[in-house]
Amino acid sequence: MEHFMNLHLDKNSFQAAIQTTSDKLNILPVFIEKDYWITLVLKRLSESKYNNSVVFKGGTSLSKGYKLIERFSEDIDIAVLNFPEMTGNKVKTIIHDVEKNIAKDLSEIENSQLTSKGSRYRKSVYSYPKTGDARFYQVISDKLIIAINSFANPFPYEKREINSLISLSLTLNHQNDLIIKYGLLPFVINVLDKKQTFVEKFISLVRFSFDKDPITSLSGKIRHFYDLYFLYNDKDCKVFIDSVEFQKSFNEVWNHDQAAFNEPEGWNGKIPTESVLITDFTTVWDKLKTTYSKELSALAYSKIPDEKKISETLKKIIKKLFIVTNNTNKVGK
Repeated sequence: MEHFMNLHLDKNSFQAAIQTTSDKLNILPVFIEKDYWITLVLKRLSESKYNNSVVFKGGTSLSKGYKLIERFSEDIDIAVLNFPEMTGNKVKTIIHDVEKNIAKDLSEIENSQLTSKGSRYRKSVYSYPKTGDARFYQVISDKLIIAINSFANPFPYEKREINSLISLSLTLNHQNDLIIKYGLLPFVINVLDKKQTFVEKFISLVRFSFDKDPITSLSGKIRHFYDLYFLYNDKDCKVFIDSVEFQKSFNEVWNHDQAAFNEPEGWNGKIPTESVLITDFTTVWDKLKTTYSKELSALAYSKIPDEKKISETLKKIIKKLFIVTNNTNKVGK
C-alpha cells in the first residue's frame, strides 16, 4: 500500500528537505513549504471517493498540473461535475465532504472575511503549521483558501500528474528511497484543460471591467494578466487561439457566465466589445502596470515578464478575438 505524505510529521527532516529543495531549485523556503501543503491537499483529493466527481482548476492548476507558470497562489479552486442524476442535496453533500476530507491536515480560520458557505459554494480559509521564521511570511501569505463550487462548467478536463517541489528535488538527487518513505510519489487528479482556463481567465477580466470602478476590480484580478501571458505563449494554446474553436469556447463561457453570475452589477446583457478593457486597453493597463509589477514580483519564484510584454500579449489576444469575430458572428452573442 502506498504511504501517505508524512514528511511534515518529522519536523527536523521536513525542515531539512525544505532548505535542501530551496538550495536546489533556487526558490525561497516559504514557497517550498507552502507548495508542500498545497500538494498534500491535492493528494487528499486524489485519494477521496469523490476524485472523479471534481475538477481542479484556476491559477494553481496551471502551476501544479501543467507547470506553465512560476508563481504561487493561496487558492485551491475545485469544481464539482454536475451530472443530470445529481440532486441539490447530493451536490451539497459532495461539496461538504470534499472540503472536510482534503482539509483534514489544516486548521480552519473561523469568521474570516473571505469565508463564504452556501448550498452550491464553499470558500474557507485555512492555515498550516509553519516550520520557518514567521518573518519570511511577510512576502507570501501563510493561508490557503479552498473554494469548491457546483456552478462552474469545468469542461474539458484531463488527468494530470501532480507532485511537490520537494519530490522534484529528491528526484533530481536520485533519492527515490526518500520519495517512497515519505509518500511523495506523483499522483493523478482531474485538471481543467489549460485552453479552457485561458478562456475563463480572459473572460473574467472582461467581465470585471464592467464594474463601476474597473481599475480597482481588475487590480484584484492582476494575476490573470500574468497567467494569460504564459498561456498565450504555450504551444497548444497558440494553436487553439488561432482556430475558430477559440471563438466557440469564448461564446460558450461568456453565455454561461452571463447566466450564472450577477456580479459586477450591470454586466449582465453586455457584450465584450463594450468593455473598456477592449476599447481602451492602453489606458487601462497604464493604471494597472504598477500593481502588476509589485504583486507578481512578490508571488513569482522566477523573474516576471516585463509589463510591456504583458501589454503586448493582451493586445494580441484582443486583436485575435476581433479577427475571429470579423470572420464569423459577433462574439458574446
